[in-house]
Amino acid sequence: MGVVEADDEIRALIITGAGRAFSSGFDIQRNGHSMDTASGSVDTWRTRLQGLVKTFMTVWNCSKPVIAAVNGYALGGACEMVQVCDIKIASEHAIMGEPEIRAGFGPPLLITPYSVNLATAKEMLLTGDVVDAQEAARIGLVNRVVPHDQLMAECEKVAKKVCLLPQLGVKLNKASVNRAMEEMGYLNAVRHNLELMTLFDTSTSPEQEEFNAISAEKGLRAALDWRDARFKELD
Repeated sequence: MGVVEADDEIRALIITGAGRAFSSGFDIQRNGHSMDTASGSVDTWRTRLQGLVKTFMTVWNCSKPVIAAVNGYALGGACEMVQVCDIKIASEHAIMGEPEIRAGFGPPLLITPYSVNLATAKEMLLTGDVVDAQEAARIGLVNRVVPHDQLMAECEKVAKKVCLLPQLGVKLNKASVNRAMEEMGYLNAVRHNLELMTLFDTSTSPEQEEFNAISAEKGLRAALDWRDARFKELD
């Protein structure tokens, strides 16, 4: 992002995933084992989370428009990365949400209540439900959905349009819209959520302990299968 900011020849940025997914979220395994959220001091976890928040806010604060080309799964932290982008265009194959909640984790960046309405944000963050591309567009997580094979062409079309605009106006308009959301409490919510997630990640629950135990014994895939199987008849 520093290179993008420093290069006046770059007027817009497109972020997408390599392969079939935008991103499946943060790596919850380290050295073959799942992250033990109860391990580590409060300061250690706060520092980790501050690093994650800084990454998101670098995109948010970039003076140039950032376009998300959501080419598949965008889960957990990736769902939040999409939301901090300025324009979000999804492939028909996109799936979005915060399923990590079902294993006892939480969102490091509380942007969802500012992207969708309060009722929808609460349902997503209290159930861990994921949504398909059409539903993501309906509730406001993305701007629109296009056929998968047209995704990059559509994003490039939008980027070219942005590049033709007077650049001072583009930068000021992005800053103005961001400032409006910040005045509605977005930055305070981010700061408050950081402290709550620090508390969250230095605590534990029976579900987290079971998830970590299965992951350590049988691998992350088995732990994810256990997590999802509990909700199979409800989804």
